[in-house]
Amino acid sequence: MKIKLTPELSYIIGLWRKTKTIEGIGVRGDDILLEVFSMEVLNQELTTTDKLLTEHGRVFFYHSSYRKFFQQIEKEQLERFKYLNEYAANYLAGLFDATGTIDEKGIVSIGNLSYQDQMLLLRLGFILRKREMRYIFERPVVFLTFIKKYVKIKKKHKVFDYIKS
Repeated sequence: MKIKLTPELSYIIGLWRKTKTIEGIGVRGDDILLEVFSMEVLNQELTTTDKLLTEHGRVFFYHSSYRKFFQQIEKEQLERFKYLNEYAANYLAGLFDATGTIDEKGIVSIGNLSYQDQMLLLRLGFILRKREMRYIFERPVVFLTFIKKYVKIKKKHKVFDYIKS
């Protein structure tokens, strides 16, 4: 089975990277995150509803080919997402939906970034500053404008309503 990276699959991989479960391919988190992941994997036909398992704040499925593919993309992220295109925007939107926040003051931050994640964001032109365990975007409007069309959890990030498409 030959799997090809698509922008939609890039989003799923970004979401999976930061909230992945130990078993299978899945995510852990709140109900909204689980629902978004479930809908995306079903829409992309990665699995069927009868093979999608849910328990205690987690949703996952088993598929060894996709698991290897996701892990390979994770290793190659600096090379795969080096351009400001739809693939990188979807991937970063997935990362942001998983661990990103916009606080009441409008500060845009993302947590749980690896060194590779930081390098990817810097290479794409998004400057970060570390504060405690989170990374704050120096120019948040530029970043949010880049990922706006691809973010799936907009209820969590109300500031998106104010950014023009």
